[in-house]
Amino acid sequence: MPLKIYRDNIIKICILIFITTTPTYSQTTYVLPLDSLFKLGIENSLKIQNSKIDVDIANNDINDKKGYRLPDINIGVNGGYIGEPTIFQHGLSDPKHSDMPSWSQNYNVGLSQPLYQGGRIKNSIDKAYLQKEIATLNVKSNQAEIKLLLINRYLDLLRLFKQEEVIEKSIAQSKSQLHDIKEMAKNGMITNSDVLRSELQLSSYELSLSETKNDIIIISQEIDIALALNEDLILIPESSLLDKTFFIMSYDRYIEMAYRNYPELKISQSYVALAKNNIKLVKSDYLPSFSLKAGNTLSRPITSTSPAKDLYANNWNISLSISYNLASLYHNRWKVNIAKQVVDQQNIEMQKTMQNIRTNVKASFIKHNEALERIKTLTISVKQAEENYRIVLNKYKNHIAILTDLLDASSLQLEAELQLTTAKTNAVYTYYQLLCSSGNL
Repeated sequence: MPLKIYRDNIIKICILIFITTTPTYSQTTYVLPLDSLFKLGIENSLKIQNSKIDVDIANNDINDKKGYRLPDINIGVNGGYIGEPTIFQHGLSDPKHSDMPSWSQNYNVGLSQPLYQGGRIKNSIDKAYLQKEIATLNVKSNQAEIKLLLINRYLDLLRLFKQEEVIEKSIAQSKSQLHDIKEMAKNGMITNSDVLRSELQLSSYELSLSETKNDIIIISQEIDIALALNEDLILIPESSLLDKTFFIMSYDRYIEMAYRNYPELKISQSYVALAKNNIKLVKSDYLPSFSLKAGNTLSRPITSTSPAKDLYANNWNISLSISYNLASLYHNRWKVNIAKQVVDQQNIEMQKTMQNIRTNVKASFIKHNEALERIKTLTISVKQAEENYRIVLNKYKNHIAILTDLLDASSLQLEAELQLTTAKTNAVYTYYQLLCSSGNL
């Protein structure tokens, strides 16, 4: 091996060792697997916590509606002072006062058990269950939304780490290149302008590296806050995610899964069922109500006799109550029409949701396959750029190519590697978009 090539390789190795052993960040790093990202994101999402409260409210509403099946029980106690009655024997003359007990007491218990309310109670309970189902589906929908947002920022972070790696590699290459150029300038083989241009390119790479590191800190803090972690942690994503192969099914299969699993479609279906249930609630006003009533009263004194007797009297009763609202015959007709129109509206909304599913799944499916094709093309481009740089570098050293050609080749190599990294992260993101649009995230 020629001495010069041996020396060049030693310099490159030393630079790489320095880069890998020098601490990149003063802040603490934390390796964050993808599963932990989703788990912590869902556990600490304020939006999901709020949705879960809606589910709890719906559960309480169900219990409240079920309570209407139970009887109403009233207990009353009444006590007071009774004044002496005045009896006028001739018009308003000859007043006479009769004996009367001074104190009255009344204790009563009343019970009313609904027997039939035209379906109001049953349909109200069904409505509460449907509202709970909608609240539960909203939780699932929000979870998928949160996961997609998190994976987007997670992949941004992963792309930045890969970008940092590529730029550091380019810096090491540029430093080695600059060393060789300075040696050539000392020997009078090239001018100092070539040295200045190489130094300018190196400064540009170092500036890009600094900006990348800053972006890593910013996005790490965003994810830290979302996951309720220490805000100063620098998160390290799974680098193997970019090279993972995902199994892709047919477009029709994703549509079938979306129609079965997509939360928004299930929510639309629940709203249709809710609107139909509301028709039953409105129609229940056309029907009579039946209730069983019972009561018991213990009172003193007995005022049904003259003079009143200072004694306790106990009375009880059982009755069947039937009521019918005649006004419902002319008021309810319009309410029923409105309720039916709401059903039509909800059916239209469901059809719109199904249309959106097809367009979203199609877009995600095409974009993912497009991203995979882009990876194949850019993988070839990276190899071509590397080979192009090697050829131009040799030409430059042999004074066949000018420095501008070499710098262009170096920039082209860096750009190709960065584009490949972006394409790989985009392929992962479009895959999770496909999962989300088909209701599988």
